Amino acid sequence: MMKMEWIKLLKAALLCVVLCVLIAVAVAFLLRTPLLAGQKAYLYRLLVFDAIACVVLLAVTVPVAVKRGSLFGLELSSVVLCVGLSTLLMALFLALGPMPIERSYTIFSLADMAEKPETVLTTEEMKAQFVDGFIEQAGETQKRIDEQVYIGNLEETDGGYRITAKGQRLIRLMRLVESIFPVPDETCIYPNGK
Repeated sequence: MMKMEWIKLLKAALLCVVLCVLIAVAVAFLLRTPLLAGQKAYLYRLLVFDAIACVVLLAVTVPVAVKRGSLFGLELSSVVLCVGLSTLLMALFLALGPMPIERSYTIFSLADMAEKPETVLTTEEMKAQFVDGFIEQAGETQKRIDEQVYIGNLEETDGGYRITAKGQRLIRLMRLVESIFPVPDETCIYPNGK
């Protein structure tokens, strides 16, 4: 009896791996389409595509499992849990994998340095690389502003931007999270001190 449970567990783990691969392929494909191309927040686009893949997988696997009584020897509840677990694992991967590539100064800096690996940069040159290259040349400041306007945390006003009630709620939530999981440098969440 115990051997059968281990076999089911192994099948479920393999199904999760296959589902993760299918979700990755689906997200990679969807990113190359115009679907949600206007979405300014790249992470949101990744997560929506992950959710779409989840719904499609459920729409395919659930009817098959119901009709056949099982899928790969797994009951319907196990199949649904595998789809859900795979979707969550891929959301984590997308948030920690592709998303930081688009947002990370560290990646920008290393990629810039990889173009000329023999060059040694001073701290001042690296600061200039950050301001001139990442912030100005790559347009990261405007990209972040547009993203925050698009998702409703900022609003455009006469000659500038103002935080919205939604943005204020987000900061309260982030400060609550930070109080539970303290960050090493609080200036990011308390720029003017506590």
